Amino acid sequence: MTTTSALGRHPLIVFFVLAYLISWTSFIVLGGPFLFPFGSILAAIIVLTATEGRKGLKDFAGRCFRWRVPIVCYFAAILVPAAIALIAVSLSLGFGGVAVPALNPFSIALLLYIPMAAVDAPLWEDSGWRGYAMPRFPADRSRAFNTAILGLILAGWHLPLALSSGSIAIPYVISTFFSAFVTNWIYYHSRQSALLAILYHSVANAMLLMLFKARPDEFLLPFFWSLAAANFVATTIILLTDRKFWFETPDNE
Repeated sequence: MTTTSALGRHPLIVFFVLAYLISWTSFIVLGGPFLFPFGSILAAIIVLTATEGRKGLKDFAGRCFRWRVPIVCYFAAILVPAAIALIAVSLSLGFGGVAVPALNPFSIALLLYIPMAAVDAPLWEDSGWRGYAMPRFPADRSRAFNTAILGLILAGWHLPLALSSGSIAIPYVISTFFSAFVTNWIYYHSRQSALLAILYHSVANAMLLMLFKARPDEFLLPFFWSLAAANFVATTIILLTDRKFWFETPDNE
C-alpha cells in the first residue's frame, strides 16, 4: 500500500504513526523533550493538508479555538484539575509523602502559571489529540471505548518522557491513561472543544509546576501514585454517574 492510499483509507492511523514518529524522533535526536509536544499538532497539519486541504484545516482551527461553550465548562476545566492535584497532595501523605504548603487554586501564581503551562505542552498536544483525532474516531463506538483507545495511545506516546523520569514512570503512565477520561469529560460536554481540553490540561500542568517548585525528590513518587489514584477515582465517578452517555453509542441516544 502506498503512502497516498494509506492516507486516503486510514488517515487517523497515519496521524497516530506520525505523532509518535515526530515526537519520539525529536526526543532521541535532541536528547530531551524540547520539541516532543509538537508531534501531535504537526501530524494533524500534515495529514489534513494531504487529505482535506484548506477546508479541513479551517475546521481543525475552529475546533481548536471553539470558545462558545457553556460557562460551567470553563469552571469545570479550571476547578476539576486543581481539585485532583490537591487531593493527590493529601493522598500522598498516606503513601509516605512529604508535607507541602497549602495551595490556593485561585491564587495569582496559578493564573501566571497557566499560560506558561499551555505554551509548554497542552496547546500543541491537545490540538492534535482533540482538535483532529477525537472527531474522527468511529461513531459506532461508545465514548468510553474511544476514550480508552485514546488513553492507551497517549500513555504509549508519553513513554519516552515517563521512562526518562525514573521511578515515577509507572504512575506517570497510569495517570496519563485515566486523565484522558477526565479531559474528555470536559471535551464532550463543551461541544467537543479542543480549547477546553487545552485549558484543562494547562491548569493540571500549572498545578504540577506550582507543586514541584523547590520540592524534595522524595515528594515525587508518592505524589504521582496519588495523582494516578485521584484520576482513577475521578474516572470511575464520571463513568458511573452518566453510564448511558459514556457506554451507549451516540447514534443510540
